[in-house]
Amino acid sequence: MSNSTARFLTALLALTLLGPTVFSQVVYFPKLTLESRPDLDNFVTGYYSAQLKALEEPSLFELAKIPTAQSYRFLWLRSFDHPIAVRLDIKADGTGVLTTKMTSQKGGVEPGTLIENNTKPVTAEQTQAFLKKIEQVQFWSLTAETHDPTEPPGLNQNIADGADWIIEGVHAGKYHVVKRWSPETGPIRELGIALVFELAEMNIPKNEVY
Repeated sequence: MSNSTARFLTALLALTLLGPTVFSQVVYFPKLTLESRPDLDNFVTGYYSAQLKALEEPSLFELAKIPTAQSYRFLWLRSFDHPIAVRLDIKADGTGVLTTKMTSQKGGVEPGTLIENNTKPVTAEQTQAFLKKIEQVQFWSLTAETHDPTEPPGLNQNIADGADWIIEGVHAGKYHVVKRWSPETGPIRELGIALVFELAEMNIPKNEVY
């Protein structure tokens, strides 16, 4: 069984058990962006949306309706560890605000409840350094699909044990989302590591980074 099929079946089971309440009226992702097949796209967006709802996170897709808004978020859904979201909101003066959240569930299926919610200011220098990474990796040109054939493959491509790395961005009225499966290298790995370790300074053991 392929990695994607296993993940979808697991997500389908969880969403069925949880019922329709996991689907918020808030729209987190544009249709047919994360998957080209409507049925798979519905499951994936439902799964990710349920995680973001549990993390009490806003919709960056809807935030893009505000032309002056600029924000970037890393949603990290690991098979054996707590779901994490790290969001950097850019202020008009060039500084930023970093929000780090974690939910109680392990396994990356059921959303769980919020157990960590921290906010801290980010200097203009730190903010600009991250925005430079966004430019260097050409985030806005990356494909949204799970694996970009131009990038090295991630870990565990054929089994369900690993992690979804989802990076979202909003700038000048535009929204973009990119997902990868346990990337060992590449743009999404670089951006996720920058948000979790360089900016949020989270203390996560090496064996939990996958």
